[in-house]
Amino acid sequence: MATTEEYLSQETLYREKLMKAEELTPVNEPIITWTGNAGRSPRDYLRLPQLPHSQEVMNWANGFFGTNIRHYDVGPRIRPLRPDAPTMVMIFYPRPDQEAARPIHQSESYLKRIERIAQMKEQTIIYAPPELAWTLRSMRLDSHWHIITDFPTVWDIPTNRFQRENFESVQPQMFREFQGYSAADGELQPVERYNRAHHSAVCNAKAYIMWDAVMRNPFHSERWMYVDAGFLFDDGPVDSNGVVWGDLIKQGLDTAKIDRAISVSQHTGVVMGEYSHRDGCPTINDKCWFDPALAWRARQFIANVYVGSSLGMLNYSVRFMQTVDDMDANGLYTGREEFVIAFVALRYPNSVFSIPWFPLPPQLDYRWQFPSKLVFSGIGGPESVPPIVDPLSTLYVPGYVPRRPQLPAGGIYVTSEQDKQDWEVRHGLMTPMKTPSSKRPL
Repeated sequence: MATTEEYLSQETLYREKLMKAEELTPVNEPIITWTGNAGRSPRDYLRLPQLPHSQEVMNWANGFFGTNIRHYDVGPRIRPLRPDAPTMVMIFYPRPDQEAARPIHQSESYLKRIERIAQMKEQTIIYAPPELAWTLRSMRLDSHWHIITDFPTVWDIPTNRFQRENFESVQPQMFREFQGYSAADGELQPVERYNRAHHSAVCNAKAYIMWDAVMRNPFHSERWMYVDAGFLFDDGPVDSNGVVWGDLIKQGLDTAKIDRAISVSQHTGVVMGEYSHRDGCPTINDKCWFDPALAWRARQFIANVYVGSSLGMLNYSVRFMQTVDDMDANGLYTGREEFVIAFVALRYPNSVFSIPWFPLPPQLDYRWQFPSKLVFSGIGGPESVPPIVDPLSTLYVPGYVPRRPQLPAGGIYVTSEQDKQDWEVRHGLMTPMKTPSSKRPL
């Protein structure tokens, strides 16, 4: 473990490297490398499932693997919904201990929420075990509901094949060794119910299924959205008919809003949501970046939804995998992907762009709301768009000038500090401030 003095010198070095970093940092040349062992490489366990779907993906694969592929698919295997249709990707492997799960984490609840996603009628790729194929297929019979059952269990997914002992023994113990937190840390506190091997494996698989989906790409899509299988909670906003998530289901995804996000992330990364940071946020000065006992502080991103281009998803995915491998090799916590993403952002500039948390309008509001679930839909019309920032500038490295444009909010997503206070009061997180009463005239 580094000393404080060593870390402060590392901060200076980080800033110097950040200023010199190329627009696209190679996967094997991250800014933060630590001083311990080098991890395995994704090149050791990734295999192309088929020919790339475009010349640019073929060129990416050749550059990444050092191969000389000269052919690629020239047309989609499944006719897309429309030429510019985005593709949603999700994974669902039920937890094995259903009886120990809260109702929200049981398969019955998840399947109901997946059915809501099916009702959106978007191009969707689902990774699931073979025994669920019929159940999922029955939700929607068209060819744009594409189910992949190549991996019998979550442990058969390539990024997990060597992780079972790590996620069953090593990472849970590291979780139990977290220190320095209290009730005052609010939503930053570690949550014990997520300290499970199966949950770690599903979280770790997200990057792989996005990489694999882009490589398979049956629709020849250029716009992608990862979504958690359960992201449409039962307690979400209701439409005028009382249907939960009814407005989202009716409106569907808005290609122009996804393109707007991709105009920032381009081919180097993705755009995802942030937590509220109401309980604090570490900067590059924080010890959590090298002290495993403080890793609980490095959770700023909500990874339930993120969007990107084909190359953006590929680059983010392999950088996430490499970061997990390097963190494992150096004794850092990787048991939940949200504790890893901040390291990806710091190690590979322009890999993670973000939507700062803001309160949704009252008609869309609910307690555990995250804007990324709605901001890429047609809700609010074309003018309703989220803010998009570079978190290196806004969260981690004070004074850093981002290289990409930072986009402001528009339409129904424009909010004020008063809106945030009103939201916290509405959900019992803040006591309303009393307005001083006027003095009675004499």
